[in-house]
Amino acid sequence: MLPTARKLVFSEVPIVDLGPAWRDEAGRAEVADAIAAAAGTVGFFYVRNHGLAEQDVRDVFQTAVDFHRLPLEAKMEVSLKLNDHAQGYLHGMTKGNDANIKENLQEAFQIRRPLADDDPDLLAGKPLHGRIPWPSAMPDLKPRMMAYYDKINGLGYRLLELFELSLGLAAGTLKASFAKDMNSLRLLHYPPQRPDESGEHLGARGHTDTNAFTILAQDANGGLEVRNRDGEWVAVPPVEGTLVVNVGEVLKVWTDGVFTSAVHRVINRSGNERYSIPFFMYPSFDAWIQPLIRNPDPANVAPEDLPTSFPRDRPFVYGELKARNVARIMPQKSAA
Repeated sequence: MLPTARKLVFSEVPIVDLGPAWRDEAGRAEVADAIAAAAGTVGFFYVRNHGLAEQDVRDVFQTAVDFHRLPLEAKMEVSLKLNDHAQGYLHGMTKGNDANIKENLQEAFQIRRPLADDDPDLLAGKPLHGRIPWPSAMPDLKPRMMAYYDKINGLGYRLLELFELSLGLAAGTLKASFAKDMNSLRLLHYPPQRPDESGEHLGARGHTDTNAFTILAQDANGGLEVRNRDGEWVAVPPVEGTLVVNVGEVLKVWTDGVFTSAVHRVINRSGNERYSIPFFMYPSFDAWIQPLIRNPDPANVAPEDLPTSFPRDRPFVYGELKARNVARIMPQKSAA
């Protein structure tokens, strides 16, 4: 049988109103405090008055539907198994080289900002970079995705400033690790799951995000679940007019575990096709990641025993650790 989750009590995943942050410095401080409380106790929170128009969100969901309804051969034309920088189409029921994890049912199309032809990283063939493969069957996919990317990317950097303020860090402290824009936009599709399924495969298995933080738009079907400190799985249903923000492993490391990188999963119980649009804030490949503050209560840290968990006890170069993680969870470039 599929695993179950109890119904969310809304106070468990708070809603943070970003409106005051756009008003004045006092409002920014108020919002930063609310973000710190949510990030330190839940690791997830909704944001409203985030600055994206409802039409922007509707448009990107339609883009996801249009892409995932393409014939399989059209999507496989841009399979991420054809490149070495984890961009393009991810087929469902695939995984990387980690024999201890199960395949996800989800399928995805994922991009980073396209590099110019003369970009040094492109010319050097750096991992996790490169030219984006756009499907010939959907020639308008690039402008449609980039229209949303530019807007959600702007929100991401505004939230980064609020995270800095919430931690009492000097302005620009966290942004210094984002010298190269490696943020990523993903169009996700989850097929429905029957209640009598074994639960061996889920839409997305339990994991933490291996970035700084994620901004998620989810459709009306629900399916996102987060594990709380008591080990209970709690549903995080869509709330009209909001986006969901969750802390990733990098922000966990920067805060020495003060902010919680919460384990989450997706089970599509709705009976409908589910779509979601996550945007991942990724540090630059060569960013040096280590705690920037010390945890005053080191015993009070969420479990760090997943394949996606990042260490807090030794500094690391972000891209090197990220590349190893990608190899564990995603299929790699096929041998020619």
